[in-house]
Amino acid sequence: MPAECDFVQSVFDGGDGRLILLDTLDSGHVEGRLCAARLDWLDEKLHEARDRPVFLFMHHPPFRIHMPVLDKVRLADADAFHDILRRHGNVGHIFAGHVHRLIAGSWRGIPVSTLRSTNHQSALDFSDSWRLGHEPPACAVIFIDADGVVVHFHDFEAGRPEPVKGP
Repeated sequence: MPAECDFVQSVFDGGDGRLILLDTLDSGHVEGRLCAARLDWLDEKLHEARDRPVFLFMHHPPFRIHMPVLDKVRLADADAFHDILRRHGNVGHIFAGHVHRLIAGSWRGIPVSTLRSTNHQSALDFSDSWRLGHEPPACAVIFIDADGVVVHFHDFEAGRPEPVKGP
């Protein structure tokens, strides 16, 4: 994956839309950040897509998941990020990680989903503490076409993912 603007982020154009991979790493911090350079880059890439649907992939979710400990380490500048998305209006889904939970919903009108880790999981705990979860690791297969987005979540035994069979 080529580095864009000195960050590990890329664009992939397909027949049914544009995939944008965003680098949300803020070295030395657990929460994510999109600095001015990355926000400008995103603004440019969304503008280039024009009316084509865009699908964003990022590590730190910009939205609250209502688990206080994990909400403290989400994307720090979510409002600036959302201002850019709203201006273009072409983002069809946000895929994120970092919270180590299967979550689906919407954030300010944009569908979102997160995935469990291939390492440890976060327990379903809405208190002010964090606990290790005992759910299995998971992966996802995402289908994006003119009709929409379908995400298949797949649990697997640690160290032994089942092969996914294609058409």
